[in-house]
Amino acid sequence: MTKKLNIQEENENKTNQDNQNNQQEKLIELENKVKEIEEGWRRSMADFENYRKRTETQKFELINFAKADFMAKVTPVLDNFRRAFEHVPEEEKNSNFIIGVKSIEKQLEDILNEEGLKKIETTGIFNPNLHEAISCEESEIPTDHIIGEVEGGWQFNDKVIKPAKVRVSKGK
Repeated sequence: MTKKLNIQEENENKTNQDNQNNQQEKLIELENKVKEIEEGWRRSMADFENYRKRTETQKFELINFAKADFMAKVTPVLDNFRRAFEHVPEEEKNSNFIIGVKSIEKQLEDILNEEGLKKIETTGIFNPNLHEAISCEESEIPTDHIIGEVEGGWQFNDKVIKPAKVRVSKGK
């Protein structure tokens, strides 16, 4: 009888040990599954964050592209204001009407400057990235220096949207 009890106890111990081993294997399997799910979640979160940043950048670029297009359409208006003021008769230059129109032009230019538009300087050395040479003339001014502006040029956020048309010196 004792032998039977010992065999029965051994069988129970073996069954308990097998159950414990199975439970440990299941626990390890579940822990691995949790780690796998966490890694997938982290990857998904990182992918989403990258997507959010990319769409934000694309939105900013699209807005700037639209602004640049608008600025390119508005700059001829500023150029026409300047041309018109060049032809105002001397006796009318100080009239309230002309002063008012000049104020409107200044106000428009200030608003556009705040948005990133700026006039290209047309003094000093000729820069083919900013200027378009309309003529090359003999002059007392040193070679490759700008003699004068024919038509204004414009940059938007440091990108040329219209080069300045200038006369360039070729020296004596």
